[in-house]
Amino acid sequence: MIDADGVVLAAGRSSRMGSINKVQAVLAGRTLLDHVVAKLTPQVDKLLVNGEKAICGDNAIADQVEGFKGPLVGLYSALISDKLSSARYLMMTPCDGPFIPGDLVAALYREIVAADADIAYVRYQGYAQPTFSLWHKRVTSAVEESLLVKHNGGFKPLMASLNAVYLDWPEQGVNPFFNVNNLADLEEAERLLCL
Repeated sequence: MIDADGVVLAAGRSSRMGSINKVQAVLAGRTLLDHVVAKLTPQVDKLLVNGEKAICGDNAIADQVEGFKGPLVGLYSALISDKLSSARYLMMTPCDGPFIPGDLVAALYREIVAADADIAYVRYQGYAQPTFSLWHKRVTSAVEESLLVKHNGGFKPLMASLNAVYLDWPEQGVNPFFNVNNLADLEEAERLLCL
C-alpha cells in the first residue's frame, strides 16, 4: 500500500442533477459512489466518504463546518477525522468521477514525494483537475485557515498559496476525469462505458 488514505467528496448539493442525488445516481447498475469507491479502495490505506451516513455507509464522515462552503469542507472534514490511518497523505476524489485510473494515487504519490510538495493534482488536456488530488496531511492548518478565517471554500486560492505540483495525465480514449454533473453527463457516461 501507498502511504495514503482517501476521501470521496459526496456531500455536495447535486443541484444540476434535478431531483436525483448524484451519490445515488445509477450508472451501469451501480451508483456513481460505488464506482468511485471500487476504483479508489485498492489504491489507499483507509477510505472515507464525506457525506451522509444513511447514504454513504459506515465510512461516512459529515461536514465539520456549518453551512455549505464548497468541496474544501470535505477535505478539511477528512483531514481532522479520527477515522484516518497514520498515513502521511490524503487522496481526494469526487463521487461523480467513475473513470478514475487504477494507478492514480501511485502516480500522484511519486510527484508529491519527489517534490516534497503539499499537493499533487492532475491536469488533463491542459485543464487543472483539483478535485483529483493528493494532499500532505501537514496542510490541515492551512485548509482550516482558508475555510474559517478567509471563508473560502474553493481549492484554487489555497493551492496557489501552497507548494503544489501537477501531473499531466496522458490523453486516453475516455477522459478518466470525466465528471457526471447532470443527467446528460450520466447518459454520456453510460455511452463511454460501452467504448
